[in-house]
Amino acid sequence: MLGRVSTVARKFPVLIGGATLGGRYVIGDLFTQFAVEGENKDTFSSRRTLTFGIFGFIMGSGPLYWWFVKYLPNRFGGLRRPFAIIARSATDCRTLMPFFYFPIFYQVKEFVFWNPKETSIYDLPKRATQKYLNGFMSDLKSTTLVCFPMNLILFSAVPDHFR
Repeated sequence: MLGRVSTVARKFPVLIGGATLGGRYVIGDLFTQFAVEGENKDTFSSRRTLTFGIFGFIMGSGPLYWWFVKYLPNRFGGLRRPFAIIARSATDCRTLMPFFYFPIFYQVKEFVFWNPKETSIYDLPKRATQKYLNGFMSDLKSTTLVCFPMNLILFSAVPDHFR
C-alpha cells in the first residue's frame, strides 16, 4: 500500500503536495472550529474551512513544494546528512516561515475572518500587514520552538517527494 502511495506521489508530486497540505488545513480548521471553538454543524463556517483548504492546496502545490522538494535538498546537498538536516530546518524556520509564509497567511486569515458589515475589503491588506508585523517576534519564536524540531524529524525520516 505504501509503495503505491509513493509511486503516485512521485508521478504527481505537485498535485499530491497540494492535496495533502490542503487536506491537512481542512482537517485542522474543522478540528479547531468543532473541538476548540465549540462550533456545531449549524454554526461552523464552511467558507473559512474552504478558504484555508484552498490556501493549503495553493501553497502545497506551488511554493512549498518547490521549497521542500527542490530548493532545500539542492541547497544543502553537499553537506553531510546531519548538518544538512539542521541547515534545512533552520533555513525553513528563519526564512520561509517569517518572510514568505506568515505574510501570506495573515492576508488569508484577515479575509477568512472578514466581516463586510464592519470593514471594507480594501482595509484587509493593511490590517493583515500590521498583525504580521506586530506578531513577528512571537511567530518567529513559536515557529522555531514547534517547526524546528518537527522539521528535524521530517528531514531525517520522510523522503523529499512526501514533503
